[in-house]
Amino acid sequence: MSKISDRLNKLGHTERSGFGFGARAVSIKIPVILVAVSIDKASDSNGLTADLFILGADSKGAAQTTPVTNAEIWGVSVLGGSAKEIDAAVKEGADFVIIESDLAPGAALRDDSTAKGFVVGLNVTEDRSKAIDSGPFDFLVVNGLDIELPLNVGSVLDVQEQLARYSNHIFLRVKEIPDQISLELLRDIGISALIYEAKTVTDSDLTSLREAIDQLEPKKQKSQGGATLPRTSDLFSQDDDDDDNEDEFEDEDWV
Repeated sequence: MSKISDRLNKLGHTERSGFGFGARAVSIKIPVILVAVSIDKASDSNGLTADLFILGADSKGAAQTTPVTNAEIWGVSVLGGSAKEIDAAVKEGADFVIIESDLAPGAALRDDSTAKGFVVGLNVTEDRSKAIDSGPFDFLVVNGLDIELPLNVGSVLDVQEQLARYSNHIFLRVKEIPDQISLELLRDIGISALIYEAKTVTDSDLTSLREAIDQLEPKKQKSQGGATLPRTSDLFSQDDDDDDNEDEFEDEDWV
């Protein structure tokens, strides 16, 4: 399993490391929302703190092969190129591949140890959305650059409208740093990661954002309890049972 897939499966959980004789146990809390930074070249990650880095495609749309050496988790975007560049990037340590165009090589979909992401457009047909949702993708990338913060009701519904068709983890591209309430709303509607451009964000912004995310608890599940109205079919079924019982009593009187 890729590192990013493992991290996504554990969002909001606390891991304990250091088991064994003489080992010191350390608790590591996985945030409920990850912070990702998109970079044009590997060196752009210097001085920035994030959970993962996304190395953009080269001028021909192929995967770049220079490793992001100071990142625990990094991957590449592809719009074109060939399997050769993807294989070279994975060999250098790329943990995931993000497909940004239908023209990307089919090799990006191979069943291997790398995670796979897919950039979803705004005008997606119902049939294509079903194909995407059933595809081999660990996460989807959605454009939220036009979203203004703090979130209002309309903004939340706009995002949910895009997410309603999919069951995958969702990475949201944004340009502003959300406040605490907006972060809670993003968590509640199912955002797994926020993506920022290295050119437009500072390390101070990223540090403040990660501190705010660390204060978030996992989304609370709605209670399954509470009163519910009986269905009409149940009422008719009950009436039929009562009639059958009355008939049985009448038959017994004639015995």
